[in-house]
Amino acid sequence: MRRSPKIRRALVCGAALAVWGAATATAVAADLDRLQLNQVRMLGSHNSYRPYPSPTTEQRLRIVFPKDWPTLAYGNPPLESQLALGLHQFEIDVAADPKGGLFAAPYAEATPEVRALMAAPGAKVVHIAGVDYNVHCLTFRTCLEVFARWSDQHPNHDPIVILVNSVDQDAIPGFWPKADVLERADIDGLNADIEQVMGKARVITPDDVRGQFPTLRAAALAKAWPTVAQARGKFMFVLDGSAMHETYLRDGHPSLRGRMMFGWFDEDQPEAAIFSLGDPIANLARIRRLVGEGFMVRTRADENTVEARHHDGRRMKAALASGAQIISTDYYPGVPDPEGLGYTADFEGPMLRCDEVTTANCPAVH
Repeated sequence: MRRSPKIRRALVCGAALAVWGAATATAVAADLDRLQLNQVRMLGSHNSYRPYPSPTTEQRLRIVFPKDWPTLAYGNPPLESQLALGLHQFEIDVAADPKGGLFAAPYAEATPEVRALMAAPGAKVVHIAGVDYNVHCLTFRTCLEVFARWSDQHPNHDPIVILVNSVDQDAIPGFWPKADVLERADIDGLNADIEQVMGKARVITPDDVRGQFPTLRAAALAKAWPTVAQARGKFMFVLDGSAMHETYLRDGHPSLRGRMMFGWFDEDQPEAAIFSLGDPIANLARIRRLVGEGFMVRTRADENTVEARHHDGRRMKAALASGAQIISTDYYPGVPDPEGLGYTADFEGPMLRCDEVTTANCPAVH
């Protein structure tokens, strides 16, 4: 079939643009590879394991938290879909189930495979026990298996950060009989799960960052983070728990020696490396100081659907201005919008990009 000169010119131009675009993307990736992890920023999801609540779940939430439903009206697609969208940070809530079966009741009519999974010992994934328990992966290990499979399918992928949110469950009359807390053995179990499912070679550990420095804090202050190139194909895990959970993580492991997870520790502690400061507006000055010193910081672009309902981008702008390397949101590009809010947390570029606050002369982002 003969094409007109106009069509031929359009095809040539299109091909040229495609080649230019690919070359530009390759050049930007090469520039990013030379940067250290504290010199890039990444966009991620909050409560990554949680879908938008079903009508039945919504009904339970409205009963237990009658004034709070709007703050809970958010959700994420499956982890595989979030990875396909390009997210670089995920959050998984885990609850202790050392003997197995503690969270099995809602799955009494499920398949034998699901019942067996819930009956087995090991950390389960749940938002609010007895109330909000529909999740994309039922156990911590099955969540890890999703990431491991994706990593196998995408060798040399960008570094991924996973927050492991260890949650002590409260008793809720009529829905959940008693409070349950994570103990030292449960924190050890999370560490073992990561090592067994992911493998040490696929994880950036505190030992990797500390290297020959006397403490993890000293390494962070020396900005001894691995480069993006060194972190390709790998994951970084951070325990996002209570002060007691963080103590369990550190006890017997000074500077988190031998651990698979980083944690939240005070600035003056030997284990200090990464911080979680959720409000970038209130903490702008502190975040800028911390990232300037060499630490990494996670913050949130929105919370409780407030920013989305008011189309308020000030918190995201503050997060970007702060230099925080990890920014979580419920409203990343591509997330479902069942509430019809029409809001997106604008990351102003790819979901892994140079951090203009911690890096001079950032590579151009297209």
